[in-house]
Amino acid sequence: MPSGPFAHVCMLVNDLDKAIEDWTKILGVLDPGQLKEPLVKYDDFAGGADSGMRWATFVSHHGCEIQFIQPAPDTPLGRRLEKVGEHVHHLCFTTGDVAGSLAKLSAEGIEVASGGQVYSDPTMPWQRWGWVSNKSAHGVLLEIASPYESHQDGKWHAPATE
Repeated sequence: MPSGPFAHVCMLVNDLDKAIEDWTKILGVLDPGQLKEPLVKYDDFAGGADSGMRWATFVSHHGCEIQFIQPAPDTPLGRRLEKVGEHVHHLCFTTGDVAGSLAKLSAEGIEVASGGQVYSDPTMPWQRWGWVSNKSAHGVLLEIASPYESHQDGKWHAPATE
């Protein structure tokens, strides 16, 4: 689980395995602590109109996590990757109240994407997320998501309750 509300940076990549290989080398030099936990990895992940994505996250208990998406061809993210090339897709901040946070941001004049719609994944019913437009965030999409934990099984889980 990331150590604060700035949870992860997510990049669109052409080759997930190559990105993992390269970032293992980068983190081995710059942040070896981020290599202590197993990767969170999904080889068939769907979100909205994008299905068949491959996804991996380098777990961090002391800072921001590094995440990658390899989209399937001829999907919205696949077409974006083909048009723009590899790039940062979004920054993620976590909150215990996704809908409330999106509503407060909207009330402050921040453009939220899809009218403030909150999304979920049927395989992780505890997880919720929504988006702040890149127009308000000055060029980068912001994901506003429920807190999560990364476990030894290489998957995300709902945070333990205290």
